[in-house]
Amino acid sequence: MLALSGVEKRFGALAALDGIDLAVEIGDVLGIVGPNGSGKTTLLNIVTGVYPPTAGRVAFQDTDITGWAGHRIARLGIARTFQNIRLFPTMTVFDNVWAAQHGRVSGGLFGLLRSRPAAGCGDARRVDEVLEQVGLLGDREVLAKHLPLPARRRLEIARTLAVDARLLLLDEPAGGMTPAETADMARLIHEVVAPGRTCVVIEHKMALIAGVCSRLCVLDFGRKIAEGPPDRVLADPRVRQAYLGGEGEPDA
Repeated sequence: MLALSGVEKRFGALAALDGIDLAVEIGDVLGIVGPNGSGKTTLLNIVTGVYPPTAGRVAFQDTDITGWAGHRIARLGIARTFQNIRLFPTMTVFDNVWAAQHGRVSGGLFGLLRSRPAAGCGDARRVDEVLEQVGLLGDREVLAKHLPLPARRRLEIARTLAVDARLLLLDEPAGGMTPAETADMARLIHEVVAPGRTCVVIEHKMALIAGVCSRLCVLDFGRKIAEGPPDRVLADPRVRQAYLGGEGEPDA
């Protein structure tokens, strides 16, 4: 579904990504892990058109999307969440999910908001189904800014589900959460988000990654240092060195 070939991204003299080759097959749940500054979010930004690569190629289902603008990439069926949550804080939970579909209709975001569906109609039911899937239906009319952090992260995921994307990119979906909240997010990804979809998950919390991902890719200083099944990758001496100087286990 997604193929990166020799992808590099440089910011001046800094090589944020250096020769990344990576393939994501249909149905994969791929985890991308690595220490802070290893290039994980930069990689997602390259795939989604936030940055053009300095070198290399990105292909989505055999279409070369290298350097495409973000809105064109989104229309192909790629959706993402962000490490730093990007919701509309003064809009309701329902309207945040409804607005996520703006790229699919004429008139853009404002046209979509003017056509907010009445409760009970087909379009509203679709949004409500997604909210129920992520456990937010009871907060339908709550302003996003009033939600606690775990609910805001669930709302970001609901926005990706609403557009029926073929590839979901989740950037630290459990960032800032307690262990119990992280376990809840892992269940949501495993039981609701991943089935029937192709996902790439960036996360520092190894308990979540090991529980939901079928394969891991580890980055360090912009380079891929390991790839494969979670148990094998987490036991790799290079991965231990990258995280803890070769001692102990990566953070849970």
